[in-house]
Amino acid sequence: MRLVPATVLKLTSLFALKFFIPIPLCFLKIERFVVSLNSPFNLRSLRFNIQIVQMDSDIDKQSKSQVIFQENATSLMEQLAKAKMDYNSLAENISQGLARCQIICDANGVPKDYRILSANTAYEKHTGINRHIAIGKTILEIYPDIEKSWIDTYGRVALTQKTEIITGYNHNTKRYYRSVAYSDTPGEFMMLFEDTTHQNELEKAYELVSKSMKVSNDLLSNMPEGYKRGEVICDGNNTPIDFRILEVNEAYQKQTGINLDNFIGKTMLEVFPNVEKTWIETIGKVALSGEATHFVDYNHNTNKYFEISVFSPKHGEFALFIKDVTSRENARIKLEEAYRKVEESEQLKSAFLANMSHEIRTPLNAVLGFAELLEEKELDKQEEQKCLENIKSSGHRLLTIVSDILDISKLEANQQKLNFTTNNLNQIIKRLHEQFKVINSNPALEISCFKALEDNNATIKTDATRLEQILSNLLENALKHTKEGFIRFGYLLKGDFLEFFVQDSGAGIKKEDRETIFKRFGQATNKTEINQGTGLGIPIAEGFTQLFGGKMWLDSELGKGSTFYFAIPYLPNSPDLNQTKKPTILVAEDEEANFLLLQLWLKKYCHLIHANDGHETVALVKENKDIDLVLMDIKMPYLNGIEATKEIRKSNEQIPIIAQTAFIMDDEREEIRSAGCNEIISKPIQREDFKKLLTSYIPHLTFA
Repeated sequence: MRLVPATVLKLTSLFALKFFIPIPLCFLKIERFVVSLNSPFNLRSLRFNIQIVQMDSDIDKQSKSQVIFQENATSLMEQLAKAKMDYNSLAENISQGLARCQIICDANGVPKDYRILSANTAYEKHTGINRHIAIGKTILEIYPDIEKSWIDTYGRVALTQKTEIITGYNHNTKRYYRSVAYSDTPGEFMMLFEDTTHQNELEKAYELVSKSMKVSNDLLSNMPEGYKRGEVICDGNNTPIDFRILEVNEAYQKQTGINLDNFIGKTMLEVFPNVEKTWIETIGKVALSGEATHFVDYNHNTNKYFEISVFSPKHGEFALFIKDVTSRENARIKLEEAYRKVEESEQLKSAFLANMSHEIRTPLNAVLGFAELLEEKELDKQEEQKCLENIKSSGHRLLTIVSDILDISKLEANQQKLNFTTNNLNQIIKRLHEQFKVINSNPALEISCFKALEDNNATIKTDATRLEQILSNLLENALKHTKEGFIRFGYLLKGDFLEFFVQDSGAGIKKEDRETIFKRFGQATNKTEINQGTGLGIPIAEGFTQLFGGKMWLDSELGKGSTFYFAIPYLPNSPDLNQTKKPTILVAEDEEANFLLLQLWLKKYCHLIHANDGHETVALVKENKDIDLVLMDIKMPYLNGIEATKEIRKSNEQIPIIAQTAFIMDDEREEIRSAGCNEIISKPIQREDFKKLLTSYIPHLTFA
């Protein structure tokens, strides 16, 4: 794992100060940015807090945004800490010694020493050296006369990043060791090692016995290591192609699961027809050359890892000791995987900081710059209005960043929930179509939609807010990368699934970037443009798709455009065809005239209950289980419609709530939807549109 010296990172020099922008629209305050070191492997944790406060009619909302951003930015960093904690736990509990080291080279780049950067508890058991004493020192400071072969081999691993298995003797500890060395960072290496002195002594003992041709059957039959002796079989070119088994012990039988009688006198290929070819080549080379060897390999016949020591008692023959090291190798593989995840988490943290630094500083620059211009007295009204519009736009961009961080954090923490209600799918598509037609200011780009179901058959059970968010994120992505041509979106009904699509004629996506864009902060590379955005839009869309029980995929051709698909379960609304009871609608309205109008419209078709304020509305919903829908006025005394909706949603997530308001801004619309309202209608209410909206949520409501 790569260690980076702790540094105080600055998103901007302004982050060290408290701001006050003397305009009535907003002020910003940047509070904390802390880097701390707190783990046995020098692993870092990071947290910071950015507070965005807009001075409008609702200060509480902005305070909430501050808390949300702080908690979820911290949550993202905690994922890095968890990955490192998993790595630390695994490293501390394995039986093998583990140390991470940095190679030290001379002026010519030749390894001459290495420094121990970290070590686990087992390091002490295998070396007899207190790890806290060893950490920070070089091996020559600990053992001035250590065998040079260890430094040479470890240096080769650190510089080439090629894994090697090393066996050798340390005369300082008077022990034999076997070490697996690997490197993921140039100039550094990890050693995973264990004491093999006992095994080496067994090999030497057997070598002495074999020279005198007096093999001790008791020794072989009682030793825990498997033993096999055989003779090599060569082709006409004296190349080993097989070997005949002459002798095995009981431990070998247990390791392979084959009876002794099925071994003796047979060739290896007769017993294991598809044995790894490398085994025959390696063992045959030992039998012919007399040079002993030691290796670890996987045997797919037994699905086990074996550590094998091979030597030749006489020319053409071999003897080997074999040890089942499956658990040890699996632990090593898990350790390497944990190490890889830590590296990925480090990269994730860097991506987070880089993206947030850019995405926050850019709108902040606009806010501060235009705010300074407003302080000047030389601007005319039109210029002042342009400054205000840019400040507002930048504020919305900052709010979007907060929302993205909140969504991705909830998804990854499995805290995001869906709220299924009855919705008309075609109305969702229509609403998005109208919204993006307004957003699109490019006359060379046409946006169209497709609906597979008829309006009267398009009523489904779904979370309309999250479904719209998925489609909006994909449409925003298409709009960003399509300069001319078309954007087309909609859905098809395929069996038990609704298959949605967002197709564009834009730049397309390279094959190597297609997996990247589904990762957090991942964006396709484009040398002609600077990427904008947090890189969270598509991962959030995919996360919500999976929450629906669906999947998302991509089809793209560079230069010709892209199509994003996602499929979610089709949940058609199934009303009771025998329903004869009038539906009940609770009307939360403090104006008697407005309630009277709704009563005259609806009394023939449904039963109306009147609530004069928010408190009364909440109480009636709790008391009356027969209410089919709530018409919620936003401006009410004592408890407004937004707060009343939040209270209702604490105990009832199913009942449809339609907000009605005489005046609505974009930020208020988002607040209303976030509170839990399914739809928003503006006063004055258009009667026919109102009826269609009601029937989409109350299918058994019919107007004669």
